[in-house]
Amino acid sequence: MATEKRNQKTAPPKPGTRPSFRVDDQLAADLAVVMRTGVNLSDAVRKAVGQLAGMYQTAWAEGVVAEGKAPTLLAYQLQQDPALLPPRPTPAPAPTSAYDARRQPSAPPVGRPAAPVARPWAPAPGRGPQVARSGPFPGVPVRRP
Repeated sequence: MATEKRNQKTAPPKPGTRPSFRVDDQLAADLAVVMRTGVNLSDAVRKAVGQLAGMYQTAWAEGVVAEGKAPTLLAYQLQQDPALLPPRPTPAPAPTSAYDARRQPSAPPVGRPAAPVARPWAPAPGRGPQVARSGPFPGVPVRRP
């Protein structure tokens, strides 16, 4: 930032005047950033000064700092360009019948697993072990002593 000299005016310029100021390296770099948006030098200065003036007026009106004092900007919020947002997932199709509109569980209910089905030749529950082997009659289990 340029240092203030004693011969510089502190009053705002009158409309229609052409201000002149020295452009140092920092101001040139800052103006280059603003001008990347496609504005010319005078529009870049207008936008920057307008934004700064709006911040000062808001700070003074809200009582953040005393009027005439420069506020300190701690944060800012940018408006998102909708063209740069990631695509949103497509919503589910609208229900076509009352059956479709019913709430469907997202996962099957958790409960006890179904009892296993015994093989037909398995022993009945509660009875001792049996061995299926050929005996006097084919297919009739024989108990071991």
